Amino acid sequence: MAVVENIWRPSAMQVSKTKGDSPSGFNSIRLVGNRMSMDILEPIPINSIEDWNSVIFELDFWGDVPDPNSLEIISKSSNERGLSVKITSSGMEWLAEFLPWGSDNRIDSRAVNSHPSVDKPCGGYRWKEQDIIILRKIKNYRTNSNDELIQALNEGNKEIAIDILHNSGKSLGFYHSSVKSFRETPMDQKRWNKRLLDLEEKLSANTIWRAPFSRKATCMLSLGDVRFTDILISGSSEYFLRISPPRLADGLYKPVCEFPAIRDLACLVQDLGRLFHKTQSSLDITDLRKSLIEGWIDTAPPSWSSSDVFYAHRGGLAIWEYEQSLLDVLESTANQSGPPSPAVQIISKVIPFQKSMYNSRTIAALSFISVFLGVSTVINNPPTSFSDTIIPSFCILLGYLTHSFYRKLSPPPEKPITDL
Repeated sequence: MAVVENIWRPSAMQVSKTKGDSPSGFNSIRLVGNRMSMDILEPIPINSIEDWNSVIFELDFWGDVPDPNSLEIISKSSNERGLSVKITSSGMEWLAEFLPWGSDNRIDSRAVNSHPSVDKPCGGYRWKEQDIIILRKIKNYRTNSNDELIQALNEGNKEIAIDILHNSGKSLGFYHSSVKSFRETPMDQKRWNKRLLDLEEKLSANTIWRAPFSRKATCMLSLGDVRFTDILISGSSEYFLRISPPRLADGLYKPVCEFPAIRDLACLVQDLGRLFHKTQSSLDITDLRKSLIEGWIDTAPPSWSSSDVFYAHRGGLAIWEYEQSLLDVLESTANQSGPPSPAVQIISKVIPFQKSMYNSRTIAALSFISVFLGVSTVINNPPTSFSDTIIPSFCILLGYLTHSFYRKLSPPPEKPITDL
């Protein structure tokens, strides 16, 4: 069987001494690089049923897993997220995906509680509360949104591109609607801002962005990362969202908080930006983003996709695009692959973007002062005639109008930060 290279290792990080132990059939490896380090678990070469049994010997399983007594290794492959082994057992074909840097331990919850249209793992293996193998029964799909979208962008076919993006957004929204009843907790503003601070310090970034996030941006069973390669299209043109292994950035800087649904959308919006830059498409990026966002809003829970959640003065979609850009730069640093686009362009626009929002706060202050003067006047000097209500009513009306104007100054989510 062909030798599979461990291309999931970041190319700019060197192997150091192992930090901890490992289960049978795995090697624990510490990788170190420029101001970063990570520990990964790599399986021994898997060429036979004996090798497979050695790998799973000390692991705990969940869900549906193949019978090891009737198992046969068909093929192996690898990508930047880990090793994949195609196996057959009891007449069924399976795909085993190894997670070198583990997961957030919520893969089974996503699989059990998500919409039937989601292509999800049916089982997996854990070690010390960490998922290190996920398994899925192989299904055949015609293509995926990534390949279809690249073709449409290259050809400049706006109608097809918008249709793909709208349906892709809908497939993400179906997932969010299906998991809403399982878990929803208050927004975690303190940890979200601390996460941005840590990423900025790790990358020695010259940007600082903190936001008073909307209360409606509640935490949920987020996907962690989702891209157009994860949106599969069947022969009947149905769209299926695939729950995939975590990205490299989740190993380099493990999340210690939960996220809102709009963060998943930001992953797709960022991926759209990558494909748009790669193809150098002549289409209008604003129209493309709008289609993706509207598709998601069509099927996502209304409370998770309201205008308050998109409100840029309280983070909105923009701050999560910024976080995704920092993660892209983190991965490119670990691989020494050069400045990633559009991540570096987004980060370069953060300071003028913040300056614009800061200038708008003058209007917000005027709104607050006007309403305060109007209400305090009524409280301190209760009106005894119609003429006594004119000034406080004017102040309150002025406050309402200036506040409405202030909200309109918030950039629309379909407008890229780089175009503002």
